[in-house]
Amino acid sequence: MQHTHSLRFSLAMVFAASTLIACSDPQPVVDSQPTAAQPRAILVSIDSINEPILRSTLTEAQVPAFYEVFNYGACSDGAQPAFPSLTAAGHSALWTGAYGDITNISGNNVHPLPRDQHTVMASASGYSPDNSAAEPIWISAGYQGLKAGGHHVTQAPGIPGFPSAVGERTEENEQARQRIIEGYAKENVIVMNGYNDQIQGDAMLTADSVKWDEQIPWANSDALDTYLTPRYFSFTNQAGTFYGALFGNDSYDHMAINTVPDAQGAVIAYAAEVEQAPFAGRELARHFSEPLRVHHERGSLFMRVRLFDIAADGSDFMLFHPPMHVIEVNHPEAQAAYDDYVQGWFGNSATRMYTRGDFGQPFFNGGDGLAEARYLETAELETKLFNRGSSWFWQEQQVDLLVDYFPLGDSIDHSIKAYTYEAYPGYNPEHSEKAHQLRGRTWELVNIRLQHLMDLAAEDNAALFLVGDHGMRTSWMEFRPNIMLQQAGLQYVDANGMIDLSRSKAVSNTGNWITVNTTEWRGGIVPPEDKEAVIAEIVAAMETVVDDEGNRILERIYVATEHPELGIGGPAGGDVYWAEAHGYRSGRSHTADAPVGPIRLWATHSHASTEPLMQTVTCAWGGGFEPNRIPRSRQIDVSPTVAEYLGISAPPHAVGRSLLNDLRSN
Repeated sequence: MQHTHSLRFSLAMVFAASTLIACSDPQPVVDSQPTAAQPRAILVSIDSINEPILRSTLTEAQVPAFYEVFNYGACSDGAQPAFPSLTAAGHSALWTGAYGDITNISGNNVHPLPRDQHTVMASASGYSPDNSAAEPIWISAGYQGLKAGGHHVTQAPGIPGFPSAVGERTEENEQARQRIIEGYAKENVIVMNGYNDQIQGDAMLTADSVKWDEQIPWANSDALDTYLTPRYFSFTNQAGTFYGALFGNDSYDHMAINTVPDAQGAVIAYAAEVEQAPFAGRELARHFSEPLRVHHERGSLFMRVRLFDIAADGSDFMLFHPPMHVIEVNHPEAQAAYDDYVQGWFGNSATRMYTRGDFGQPFFNGGDGLAEARYLETAELETKLFNRGSSWFWQEQQVDLLVDYFPLGDSIDHSIKAYTYEAYPGYNPEHSEKAHQLRGRTWELVNIRLQHLMDLAAEDNAALFLVGDHGMRTSWMEFRPNIMLQQAGLQYVDANGMIDLSRSKAVSNTGNWITVNTTEWRGGIVPPEDKEAVIAEIVAAMETVVDDEGNRILERIYVATEHPELGIGGPAGGDVYWAEAHGYRSGRSHTADAPVGPIRLWATHSHASTEPLMQTVTCAWGGGFEPNRIPRSRQIDVSPTVAEYLGISAPPHAVGRSLLNDLRSN
């Protein structure tokens, strides 16, 4: 596809100059070089991508696009994520070029600011822009004349709060905030996030969960083309009231769904056998209905349904629908255009429904594979709609920079990857094999997602930058820092079992760090001059935490002020961090009996950024990049690198460095 919009100004100047020359005296011929086209780039974060994990668990036949990028792109040997290695903090670092000690996005949950208006136990979402104090790359690109798009990116498209650590927002921060407000108003900046406003979650409807009413007067019922008498029902959720009609010829095998009892305009679901065919050579999610547009007070919603099963007499059924979101966009016309083009984007496949048995028994509860096949159809639909959204940005909007995202790998790895970990005391080889199979099939869809973006980039010889937010590892034991603090005499609970901040010197509000309850915080009790002494007490207590065999479970302790290279601490972070031994994760419970104990088996990523399994990737493919390997990089190097490739300045709060010359030098 020819990319022309960035050349319009230069072409107009050439035309004007040619006209002037034609009307003037002949001039000497001067050699000239054509104006170079503006480079284009796709920056995509594949959630939970870690190259060594991928290479050791997935074959090139399963994920050829990833092997293509790793083998023939220019990559660093891993990338240091945010600490703790969490999604919100990692993406903030990618978009802004700074870690949480600067951006105030220190985790998925953060200390809200300013400190004097909140207690040390307060917590706020790191996905929200309210705490953020840094400019993302799409705003910087927009100010420098590029057309920039953000496709379901974190901390957007709301306005960063730029709060002070203590007191009112400074004049400097207010200016930075106003700059972003004006940046989002620019026509050449289109940023959206559907995660901000989920109206209705995914659901499996059955005959017992709907209201049957055979007397509902359906209009245009003759359009249902049925020999059997239709059976009518309704159901209500957060998106509104919906009407259904079961129909068919020899048996009930079709279902019409509408927002009114009318066959006209209804979407039709049919009882197809669960999908078993390979992904290649067919449409993804082909057994889902067409989208039903739903008008909601907060914006347009869409419902797609899949009829997984139905009794011949209509007495029971399994009807699935994915989550329903209002897409938050900084321009209303862009929101409408995206809705019309994609029709029903949703944020995650139905892993939670799968693991709790809504699709049937999963493999780890003795299932026969049917639940896994049903789940995969939801993952297909997620992939299909994410890809459609990317096409809208790249082909319809012709953005110079597309910042994109995909969470599917993270969702499935959280849910089942732990079953493949042989060091788990309850390891089951049969469960491991079935987990490998489902995980492999799901990552094939992640590969389809990446290949789609590579194909888009190749249309215009653009560069694709493949990055991630963190890795993944298995845990079944928990470290509880608040219980440790209580046993060390640094934290107390009141008569109601709540943490008593009037007596507690330190707390862990998120489970990811420990913060001293200084007088900077509302109701804090530790004077600034005593903070270091309290930190020393915390470290001493942490060094005593051991397992049943006397082994330390905290392999390393990090005092934030001693490790600026890790980007820990800062106004919205903690004072002391740690790296757990393998098999452990941390939690914020303050009511358990012991600082160490068992917890459900899970794959997690809220660990130290120094842990190899938490490392993620930074690769450049296409756009003139050749096969190359450079030493390990950092997430904060990504936006400066992409900016230099595009010929623009890095975001103003970035402290990372551009890797462009390194990646291009063989």
